[in-house]
Amino acid sequence: MLLLGGWALYERYRRQKLLKTLAQLTGTPNWKKTLQTWAAQNKYPDSTKTETFLAELAHELKTPIAILIGYLDTLSQGAWKDETVAPTFLQKALLQAQRLAALTQDVLFLAQIESGGWQLQLEPVPLEALSQTVWEELEPLAQRKHIRLEIQALDRGIAVEADATALRLILKNLVENAIQYSPEGRRVWIGWQVLGSRVRIEVGDEGIGIPAEELPRIFDRFYRVDKSRSRAHGGTGLGLTLVRELLQAHHSTIQVRSEVGKGSVFWFELPLAG
Repeated sequence: MLLLGGWALYERYRRQKLLKTLAQLTGTPNWKKTLQTWAAQNKYPDSTKTETFLAELAHELKTPIAILIGYLDTLSQGAWKDETVAPTFLQKALLQAQRLAALTQDVLFLAQIESGGWQLQLEPVPLEALSQTVWEELEPLAQRKHIRLEIQALDRGIAVEADATALRLILKNLVENAIQYSPEGRRVWIGWQVLGSRVRIEVGDEGIGIPAEELPRIFDRFYRVDKSRSRAHGGTGLGLTLVRELLQAHHSTIQVRSEVGKGSVFWFELPLAG
């Protein structure tokens, strides 16, 4: 009994010392709540979501890699000597390699954003100049479909407080989607309107539209309303996901309204530059 009583006293002393140490480490006697908060803030990612993402990524990589190998294998078997097919095969192989490069870049950038490794560099960004820059980048794609860009804004001199690189990527992804999903000869527009201390920016089109039941999922990774049509256009499947994440970093959200056969409008708000 004496031995058991001594052990109980030792255990009580050890427990008190441990509680004191935890209080010192956390800076508060309410150490249990603090540790729970830390655990929530630094929790490991859901393994199911991670596995799903990896499976989706592997699926997205499989198609361009298979096509690329097919063209290169045909060329290596002697087709490179045939001047009637070699240039076409090389061009198509290059297209798939570019698609892989774009997908890799989007995945790495998305991982950087979600891990906190990318930080905003806020500055005044003139919207008209940025819109012109985005259009110049996408003009070859638009010209192939005879699509014209319009800027719809009463005040062309407006600037917003944003990360210039992020905002360019946001607009580029939205405009590129608008071009890809519009029939030939239609128009795509970028517009903005001052609403007090904020600016509402929108990108619209006269394209094929998005069914209402699909709208909640269009910002998910690799989600496509029409998978065969999307892959034919060569998108990475991450464009709208990046748009959402970049706007969340700006404490903003992306909104959309769409009607099948008439087109879509995406919009968001950013602070007016002072």
